[in-house]
Amino acid sequence: MSERNATGPADRTAVLLMGYGSPRGPDDLREYLADVLHRPPSDAMVEEYRRRYALIGGSPQRRILDSLRGKLARRFARDGSGLPVYLGTKHGTPNVAEVVPTIVRDGFDRIVAIPLSPYASTWILEPYRSGLDRGRAASPRPPTIDLRTGWHLDPSFVGYWSGAIRSELAHDADPSTVVLLSAHSLPERYARMGDPYPGILAETSSAIARTAALPRWKFTYQSAGNTTEPWLGPDITERIDEAKAAGASTVLVASFGFVFDHLEVLYDLDIVIRQFAEGRGVRYRRVPTPNDADELVEALVHVADRTSAPPTHAG
Repeated sequence: MSERNATGPADRTAVLLMGYGSPRGPDDLREYLADVLHRPPSDAMVEEYRRRYALIGGSPQRRILDSLRGKLARRFARDGSGLPVYLGTKHGTPNVAEVVPTIVRDGFDRIVAIPLSPYASTWILEPYRSGLDRGRAASPRPPTIDLRTGWHLDPSFVGYWSGAIRSELAHDADPSTVVLLSAHSLPERYARMGDPYPGILAETSSAIARTAALPRWKFTYQSAGNTTEPWLGPDITERIDEAKAAGASTVLVASFGFVFDHLEVLYDLDIVIRQFAEGRGVRYRRVPTPNDADELVEALVHVADRTSAPPTHAG
């Protein structure tokens, strides 16, 4: 933050990182899925997700986000701002709506809220906005909430992906490799209603490919829901078939739609898509996600240091 006062950050400001959330363990899975679905899950669904989480050794999300929160707080301590950093999640605990009153009770009256998705999509952001609204309403006094969105072209974020992709390509110089830049799909109806998500992803993937000087790459969607309605494509399975038909023996997947590992990366990609690719005779490799990388910490510092974004709510 650029403004200071004699007793600390101006307006007694705190930073709130907001992630998707994950179950604490198998016993928490039914409650977690009910929160995600807004209805009780079937027994079959609970058992299926129990199987998936067991295959990846449980979700690493809490550990990753705790580490990221700590690194960002230490970065603020080093630069002299001393901004405290809190963590809230869209689903599960610590829920955003529960964390906001805690921040206020701790003495802060302004919250810079940063979703751990850089994409300013209504589909992604609305649950965070709702959680912030509920938290503000439940606070002992209403804080000013400054929601910082749309950081998909931050140079440190783009730089992480371009550097990580180049590093992976350098370690395995297969000239036929096609880089697949992937992001979570969403139902087509959201795009028809004007959600900017597809355009934002096209802009980001082009920036990454340009910065990394990629000779062979394609944008693709992944993790479409198992519903009867159409989801955005092309799906990653289609892209793998295209790559094989074009003579590629390897696909290198960079799931830039996410900033940290979770089920859609460790299960959907590393298990399901790996099996699909290898079944087609194509070798599967994946670029590590940022998780708590220094480049992501720097990107979050840039987002928190913006001075032009207006508050979402006036205190």
